Amino acid sequence: MKAADAVEFKWSRLEAPADRARPVGDAQPVTRYQLASGLVCEPHAGVASPERLSHLVELRDCARCESATDHTLGASTMGPESHNRWTAADRVQWRLDRRSLLRVGAMAGAGLALGATGLTACGTGAGPSGGAAARPPAKPTGVLRVAALEPDNLDPALSSGSGIVLIGNNVYEALLRFRGDSADVEGALAESVQSSADAREWTFRLKKGITFHDGSPLTSSAVRSSYEYFARQKGPFTALIPTGAVYDDSDPDVFRVVLKNPFPDMQRNATFISIISPKLLAAGPGAVAKTPVGTGPFKFVSYTAAQSLLFEANTNYRGPGPYLERIEMPIIPDPVARVAALRSGGVDLITKVAPTDAASLRGNRSLSVQDSALWSAVQLIFFLGSAPANNLQIRQAIAHSIDKDAIVRSILGGSGQPANSFVPPGVYGYATPRTQYAYDVQKAKDLVAESGLSGPVELGVIWAPELGPNIDRVAQAVSAMAQKVGIDLRVQQKSVSAIAKEINSSTKEDQAVCGSLQWLNGGPFHFTTNYLKTVSGFSALDDLNGQLVTTPDGPRRLEILATMQELVAEQVPAVPLYVQSNIIALKNSVRGFVSPKSGYLRLGEVYNAA
Repeated sequence: MKAADAVEFKWSRLEAPADRARPVGDAQPVTRYQLASGLVCEPHAGVASPERLSHLVELRDCARCESATDHTLGASTMGPESHNRWTAADRVQWRLDRRSLLRVGAMAGAGLALGATGLTACGTGAGPSGGAAARPPAKPTGVLRVAALEPDNLDPALSSGSGIVLIGNNVYEALLRFRGDSADVEGALAESVQSSADAREWTFRLKKGITFHDGSPLTSSAVRSSYEYFARQKGPFTALIPTGAVYDDSDPDVFRVVLKNPFPDMQRNATFISIISPKLLAAGPGAVAKTPVGTGPFKFVSYTAAQSLLFEANTNYRGPGPYLERIEMPIIPDPVARVAALRSGGVDLITKVAPTDAASLRGNRSLSVQDSALWSAVQLIFFLGSAPANNLQIRQAIAHSIDKDAIVRSILGGSGQPANSFVPPGVYGYATPRTQYAYDVQKAKDLVAESGLSGPVELGVIWAPELGPNIDRVAQAVSAMAQKVGIDLRVQQKSVSAIAKEINSSTKEDQAVCGSLQWLNGGPFHFTTNYLKTVSGFSALDDLNGQLVTTPDGPRRLEILATMQELVAEQVPAVPLYVQSNIIALKNSVRGFVSPKSGYLRLGEVYNAA
C-alpha cells in the first residue's frame, strides 16, 4: 500500500476556534478533529438527538474543512449520522479527494442470538451518570454491585448474550471501541488504524507496553491468534471476520489485514473481536470458557453458577481507571427482584428496567434513571414464500392497521419511539423512506379489498420470549389492530430453536415472526449479510447488496443504503414497529457510568462518590 493511498486515523479532539464555530439550527457548538494527515475537519451538526438530522445548509456555510472545496462525508471519527442528513433532492455534491475519504462512523454489528435469524433481545445504552463535583479516587477504591443475568458463556467468541455484555469491555478489550454511548469509534488497544483507499488493506498500530492479566505482552501475533480463534469457533461474531483474510504479524507492534475484496466495515467489526491472552488460547477452548484473561481494567476472579461473578482491579491498567477495587455481580434473573435489590441497597446498578418500574424508581431521590435509545427495533417480519404473506396488499394493509404510537404509549410506557425505517436512527446509513404507512384503518380495509383474496385472511405470527421484552404483548396488540381491518393474525409462542428451524426451512407453517432486530455495532450488518433474503425470502436487494459490501463509507454507500431502505418500505418484507430503549437505574452515588449502545457494560471509569 502506497503512502499516498493511505488514510490514517488518530483520535485527538480539539476545540473549534470561536470565529469558526457555526452551529446549524439547534445544533450544538462544533468540534474539530486533527487527523494524522494534517487535515482538520469541523463537524457542523453535532446534534442532540436522532430527530435533529434534517437541517440543511449551503455549501458556503460549511465549516467542516479548512477548504470549502475539500469536503468529506463523515470525516474524523464522527459518523454521518452525527452530521446533517442530506436528502436526495437537496444533497450537496461534495468533492471527495483520495486523501480525505475517511471511512469511520457508526459501526456495523450482528445481534446473532439466533444465528442466521439475527433476532435477539436488546442491549444497553446510557449517558454518563452522576454530577461533576466528585472526582475519581487516586487508586482503586470501593465495591460496585451490579445485578447480572446468568452468563450464557464466558468465551467471548461464543457468547451473544449476558456473558459478553459483562466481560466485553471489562476483562477484555478490542482493537477499537465506541466512544461513550455514541457510534463514533476510538482506539482501544490500537493507537491508530490505516486503510487503503479501496478498503482492501487495514493496518492497526498497537499501543505499546500493554500486557495481559497473566503477564503476556500484547503483540500483533496475539491479535492474530484471537482473530483466527474467533473464525474457528464459528460463533455469533464469526461473520464479522473477513473471509479469506491474510494476516501479517511480522512487526510485533503492527497488525495488518490484507483482503482480496473490499471490506469497508472492518473498523466497525473490530470493536467486537476481543483480544484473548495467547497463553489462554493455547490451553484450549475449554479454558477460554472457564477463566477469561484479557487486557481490560478488571481481572476475572470467579464465577459461581446461579450465584455471582467477581472481578478485581487490574492495577497494571494504563488508565483512565479502574477506580473500583472490586466489582460484584450477583445473578438476579427476575426483573422484579432486581428492582427490589436496588431499592434495598443490595445492588448499586440494574439494567433492563421495565417501564412500569421506571416510573416509581424516578420518584426515589437516591436513584437516577436513564432511558437510552438503542440500535435495535422490534419488527414484524413476513415469510414471503408462505401465503397470504406473499400478497403485497395484505402486507401493506397490516402496516396501515398498526397504531405504533399506541403501542409505545400503552405497552412501553412511553419508552421507545415509533419506527419509520427498517434501520433504526443512529445506525450508519439510516434514512427515512419516502414510503410510510400511517395508521389508517380505512386505507387498510381498502387494501384488503384490493388484494383479490376471498374469505378470511389468516396469518400465523410466531414469537419467543428471547426475542425481546414485551414481544408477547406487542404481538397480541398488533393482532387486535389487524382484526379491525379483517385480517386474523394468529399469535403463537414457539421456542427459539423451533423458530430458527422454521426460518431455515423451505416450507413454513407460519407467515411471520415478531421480534427485536439488533444492529449491534451501529452499522448495516443486516443489509451486508442480506438478512431479509435469509429470513423473509426477500431477494429485491440482491444487486444493491453486491454494491454495498464493496463500497467504502461515503456518499455512494449512503445512497445505496437509502435506496435499500426505500425498497423495504415499498415492498414490506417487514414492518418496523418501534425503536427500543433500555432503561437503567443506579444509585446517585455511582459516577462515570456510560454504557455503549452495543450493550457491553463499561465499568473501568466508574466510581462511587459516597
